[in-house]
Amino acid sequence: MKKLLALIVALMMALTCMSALADNVYTKVTVDGDLAKGLLTGFGVPEDQMAIVDPVIALVNALGVSVTTVADGAQIDLDLNGNPAVSLGFAMDEQGAKVVSNLIPNYLLTVSQETIGQFMEQVAANMPGAGGEGGGMDMSAMMETFGGYFQPWFEACASAGQPGDPVTGEYEFMDYKFDTMVPVTVDMAVITEATQKLIDDLSADPAAMAAIKGFAQGFAKNSGEEFDEANFEANFKAGMQEWMSHFPDTVTAEFYTDSTDEDGMPFYLQGDSIWGEESGFTYYMLYVDEATMYMGYQMTAKDGDEEVPMEAGFSMENGGMSMYFSMGEMYLGLAMSFSEDGFAMDVYFMNADKPLVSVVVTMAAGGERTLPVDGAGKTTLAIEDAMSGEGDAVQGLAGDFMANGLGALMGTLSEQVPEIASLMGMMSGTAMAG
Repeated sequence: MKKLLALIVALMMALTCMSALADNVYTKVTVDGDLAKGLLTGFGVPEDQMAIVDPVIALVNALGVSVTTVADGAQIDLDLNGNPAVSLGFAMDEQGAKVVSNLIPNYLLTVSQETIGQFMEQVAANMPGAGGEGGGMDMSAMMETFGGYFQPWFEACASAGQPGDPVTGEYEFMDYKFDTMVPVTVDMAVITEATQKLIDDLSADPAAMAAIKGFAQGFAKNSGEEFDEANFEANFKAGMQEWMSHFPDTVTAEFYTDSTDEDGMPFYLQGDSIWGEESGFTYYMLYVDEATMYMGYQMTAKDGDEEVPMEAGFSMENGGMSMYFSMGEMYLGLAMSFSEDGFAMDVYFMNADKPLVSVVVTMAAGGERTLPVDGAGKTTLAIEDAMSGEGDAVQGLAGDFMANGLGALMGTLSEQVPEIASLMGMMSGTAMAG
């Protein structure tokens, strides 16, 4: 019960953040079952474990999540194929929060401001970069600490580009025409020298190293890895040197423009980054305006003695954006489209033609909390007492959930997601066997 109540509070805080830009946010996720099962089979999932895939996919595809914010709180609703399943509402005041749900129809839970603060501290402590005594990152302090180091580095990198003489001609890329090409050679020695100075300056600044150390501690904590504090500075320098060792030996570019366009837009850039005599990659970028651009790269990677083609791309056009990465038979892609009332997102994996997962988010103004957040006809219980798991009120809360909330929920599940019955049967069998 303690874990369940903690989850409810965390869910309240997390999902209501989704409604920062609208009074109501509705999210629907769809998974392509055939693709998902084909991928799992291909990755070697045993046949006996595949039995749970259909019920889980059916549940995900039936589920809809609605978050409605009001002046003093919010309501979170889960539906199954449009049929109400779970509702949770809460209201905030100076004392804390009051919580009601159709899963515990005869109870009103209260949460003190102190408890809410403790939950927030736990969430902040688990955020990336939350190492150090303060927890979290002060972005203004970070900018103040690092701005003086990175600005000259950016300037040095920008100055490393050495343009040649313009060449007039007729050029066309991606249906756009240009009449001027300027060859550019990048002085990698300048970039390497500036990068080494950046590393040396950061290493000599205790404030900068403390900030980097805090971020590294937070990252290690969230990754479940052990942080090697004793060797942090040595590892930082070694990591930066390893990064520099992968700088290309030669970088060239060709910059194309249309001389008849006074703004110099659009422009096209393409070039090569080369390591040694045989390895490197080709890159390109077409910039039309702030809402339309395309960029990508292509190269051949080595997998033992085998050469594997690799490419990646990013584009913005028609109010949407997409990106992809492929390496041999592996493919990962993301496509998003935006509108006045929300956005849609498709995720592609191992298949460039059909999305594995599709997400549609609809946002709207207005909305109301339909669950009355008051104690009329209900037993009031402080969540701090409920989390202790003791007392008659706690036993009554558990009984209300089992007799009223869970029963109604399972009825809706069985009706709207018949496949879930087999999953529940398997879970019950596993629990009895255990």
